[in-house]
Amino acid sequence: MDEWKPNIDTWQARLAQWQARFDEEYSALARKRKGWFRQLSAGELEDIAAQARTAAGDDLAKELFGFLAELCDAYRAEALPQPRAKVRAWIGMQPELLHAAWSFSVQALELARGADAQRALERGLAAASIVDVRVDFNAVLELLGRYSVAARKADVDPKALFASTAALSNRGMGGGGAHFSQLLAGFETSSYFRDCVRPKLARA
Repeated sequence: MDEWKPNIDTWQARLAQWQARFDEEYSALARKRKGWFRQLSAGELEDIAAQARTAAGDDLAKELFGFLAELCDAYRAEALPQPRAKVRAWIGMQPELLHAAWSFSVQALELARGADAQRALERGLAAASIVDVRVDFNAVLELLGRYSVAARKADVDPKALFASTAALSNRGMGGGGAHFSQLLAGFETSSYFRDCVRPKLARA
């Protein structure tokens, strides 16, 4: 997967530039809306963020998610562990791209419907595998729980989905993460699954 490295570096540079534009627009809009002493509400902050994203360029997000979908497909198709470990390391060194991959994994759940549900779930979990627990651990558990429920609702076998992704994932600390393969493989026997996920699966 060495051919992906230049594109990953290019995307990191583009995202860093976009983030700088967004931060500048957001700060200017917030100062204009806030005045001297007034605290802005959560709704006002969300509106300011939406305006800042539009000013910075919304089209970039669509293009980025297309790139990440292709990267996740290639990651799942790669037969050897070393190239996949390289991808995890490359993404892990790029903070904006790491955040984008995590967002892709979260938002893939919204596409897990109909005939394309399994592909969306596979791509989303591949993105989580690439992120490799470089975010808050509780957020990872919550996300895996949501994938379990979404798979059940989409008539996709969650055990097979998790097992196929575990086979692709980091088995140790060498990739910079925290044993994501073991986390996936043992998820259904975890106390989190028992307490927080199983009741939702019964309803699903």
